[in-house]
This record gives sequence, structure tokens and C-alpha cells, in this order.
Amino acid sequence: MTRVKRSFVLTILLALTLPTALAAPAPARSKAQQIATYRVHALAHAAVTPATLAASGAPVQVTIPNDYLYKRDLRVNAYRLDDFLRARLPDLDALLARDAVVMLYCADGYAPMAKLRDLVGAGGLIAVGSPETDAQTQWPAVLYKDKPLPAAQIGNYLVWENFRYPQKPQPWGLVDVYVLPAGSAVK
Repeated sequence: MTRVKRSFVLTILLALTLPTALAAPAPARSKAQQIATYRVHALAHAAVTPATLAASGAPVQVTIPNDYLYKRDLRVNAYRLDDFLRARLPDLDALLARDAVVMLYCADGYAPMAKLRDLVGAGGLIAVGSPETDAQTQWPAVLYKDKPLPAAQIGNYLVWENFRYPQKPQPWGLVDVYVLPAGSAVK
């Protein structure tokens, strides 16, 4: 190959590879984008509504010792998380065997995650209100980070009996439960 042809070929190869080499790496996806992707590709989904909660059984009334949000013992009307999951996810045992992860999606976009096996049987309750208030108020007034947190924002509140699950997520405003493949995590 002549020197001119070789130079021409090298120039063409360089021109073809240079844009790829100089291309910026794909931007990291934001937490919101990751959560949205997980929501679309979830293995299972259960909406947390009055109807879906009622379909999981009768509510119970329990006292949560030293509640996370209220910083005191709190009586709640609640549905058992295990009963809710079993009623909404008929393949729960298969999901447990797959070491699935749960994303607890809240109205404000907060979405803590935990292994499904760590939640099932741990005494989780989806609290829907407190008998300490009237039916319209739902929850007692509370300050969160020195600001009033309205009862409507508390909504469905995941609490734990007897602190049996020490690293427990305790989100309020819970609207959806998504079951994701093992190893799923938002970074």
C-alpha cells in the first residue's frame, strides 16, 4: 500500500473511531429516573388503597411503642403487612424464593427499599389512622423536622410492632408497593 493510501486509510479509521472515543460517558440516571424505571419493570405491584387494604382482612388496633414519627407510644388502626402482601401478590412465595426486593413508593416520591424476606413475618403494619383522633382528622398533629406535618400527608404509614425489624423503613404517604428483582437498588 502506498504511503498516500495508508495515510488516507488511517485518516478514515481515525475519523470513524474518534467520535466514539471522545463521546461523553452516559450521564448517571437520577434517583427519580431509576425509580421510574423500576416502577415500569417491576415483577409485581400492589396499590395501597382503602379497597386493597380492606381486601386483605380486618384492621387491627395496636400500640406502637416509641413511634418513629410521633416520638411516643401511638395507638394505630392498621392492616397487617403480611396479609396485605399475600392478598395482593398471589405468587409471594415464588418472589421470596427469588430473593426479591420491595420498593415502598410514597406520595412525595420517597421510595425506601428492603429485601422482601426481611419484611415478611417482621410485624409490619400499614397504619391508616389513629383512634386518638376523629374519623375526619385521621392522625394527630405532629411536627417533623420542626415543621407541621398535616394528617393528609401522613396517609398510610408503615409501622412495626415491637421493633422486631431493626432496620425498618417507616415511610408515610405509602401509595404503592413494587416488587423488584434481587439486587435492585437506587443509587
